[in-house]
Amino acid sequence: MPKKSKKEKSKLSRSKVVKKLDAVFSRFIRFRDCDKHGMVTCPLCGAKMPRKKAQNMHFISRKNMKYRFDEDNCHAWCQRCNVTLNGNYIEYTLYMVNRYWVEKTEAMKHDKQAYKIETWELEEMIEEYKWKVEELKKLKHLI
Repeated sequence: MPKKSKKEKSKLSRSKVVKKLDAVFSRFIRFRDCDKHGMVTCPLCGAKMPRKKAQNMHFISRKNMKYRFDEDNCHAWCQRCNVTLNGNYIEYTLYMVNRYWVEKTEAMKHDKQAYKIETWELEEMIEEYKWKVEELKKLKHLI
């Protein structure tokens, strides 16, 4: 598929492109974090669920575009930990420290740098994550 030039105008509004990328990226996270049977185990509470029932939980809020589509910032979790327990932030922080070390976790938490992703970059990310989902499906033999 040919890449769009930077100046090529999107057919969709920016908000619709972001919404589309949210869906594709979330799907990628759930495929990445599921086992070969398509099941996700919540790292905080141990609940098991089909990948379609898991949620893409963000350590740094989705409001921060720099980390909204950052693979290290997002993980498949259960709805209880993500919604009912409002992100279970203390436990999530411990998970992040164990997975990525204190320095990276602290750097992410304290990063206040403004960050803008151009619409054309978001559209390229949609294609990239669609491809990654297809590769994970093949690798894990999932439909």
